[in-house]
Amino acid sequence: MSFSFKHKNVFLKKGKAKPFWYQHPWVFSGAVKNVKGKPENGDIVEVFDHERRFIAKGFFNDKSQIMVRLLTWDLHERLDYKFFERQITKAIHLRDNVLALSSKTNAYRLIHSEADGLPGLTVDRYENILCVQLTSFGIDRRREMIFEILQRVTKVPTIIERYSAGVRRLEGLPELDYSVTGETPPEKITIHEYGINFQLSLSRGQKTGFYIDQRENRMLASKFSYNKRVLDACCYSGAFGIYMSKKGKAKEVVFLDTSKFALELAQTNVELNNCKNSTFLHRDVFRDLEKMHKDGEQFDVIVLDPPKVITSKNSLQTGLMALKSINSTAMKMLTDHGILITCDCSGMISMPKFMQTINASAMEAECEVKIIDSRSAGNDHPQNPACPENTYLKTLFVSVTKKPAKDVVKKSLPGNTNR
Repeated sequence: MSFSFKHKNVFLKKGKAKPFWYQHPWVFSGAVKNVKGKPENGDIVEVFDHERRFIAKGFFNDKSQIMVRLLTWDLHERLDYKFFERQITKAIHLRDNVLALSSKTNAYRLIHSEADGLPGLTVDRYENILCVQLTSFGIDRRREMIFEILQRVTKVPTIIERYSAGVRRLEGLPELDYSVTGETPPEKITIHEYGINFQLSLSRGQKTGFYIDQRENRMLASKFSYNKRVLDACCYSGAFGIYMSKKGKAKEVVFLDTSKFALELAQTNVELNNCKNSTFLHRDVFRDLEKMHKDGEQFDVIVLDPPKVITSKNSLQTGLMALKSINSTAMKMLTDHGILITCDCSGMISMPKFMQTINASAMEAECEVKIIDSRSAGNDHPQNPACPENTYLKTLFVSVTKKPAKDVVKKSLPGNTNR
């Protein structure tokens, strides 16, 4: 395949092209041999293998570890207004026409970055408000065009941008906490899911305001809570516990969070849904769960949905140890045949690795466990099979039984022949 130095080109090292022939969308800087044509960050570049065969086109950014985010594997496809309009329209069609999400909720993910062929663009819809995150240089440079398409196609008057600290800095983009385009939104809004109402703050809430990715997992959790005592740890807006109280008819729900704002939000939502027998604890799950166990607290069902504890390779081991610790303590706090619903939202560990951590927790807690269901995010968060690294949420439903005292064997070092 011929090329022109009039274009902006990226050439890969020998042996590095295979993932991209199979449409993996991330070209890391370590796979790149050289760059021709002096592209600026956010420009479209053409990517070639070491034999100068065309592979794909995408956004260039030398400030990021992901130097090119691929958009199309068609040399002749123009990455212009019509391309982005087509990709956005396809993503919206999936949610509105195929998944029919509006029949369940008015809060759902409209565009899910690489999974919808739009790397660095995440859009959540909250009724008549779009909450948008632009986390690639190429998408950010096309901000006005993207916003114009979104508002025209959805007819939504308000677009909010909301970011966690440091997310944009990874791409060499300026930090931006909160910004509004279009009509000014109210400070608080109310959404609904499966007949349950939630009040949230788009300017202060976590993520884009609400954990919409756990919607189907909350519904499943409610099936295990009838007449049970439930702990909703790291409760944030109280969504898991409210599902288990309202739909599952739990006997009691204890809401725990380290954030006073989160607990106030949870209490508002408990009152909004007229949930009975609710208690609120201002505690840190990583610091205080062990003390609750020593104080004799017991629950029939525990939900552990902690914030991301693994943000980089440097935090991998300490994060895994933290997850192991709180899951082990939760297992000890469960009644016999209790249910642990445990989550991790880090893309740094896979589902098998998370299962290994839960197994290690069970060994430490001297419990027998069975994973009775494993879930990811809802279907409005589709997965790109070429990029499994982009799958982040893992939710395990674990049945926990206590070992009789006679079955608890003291651990010995490998090679110890004593029986």
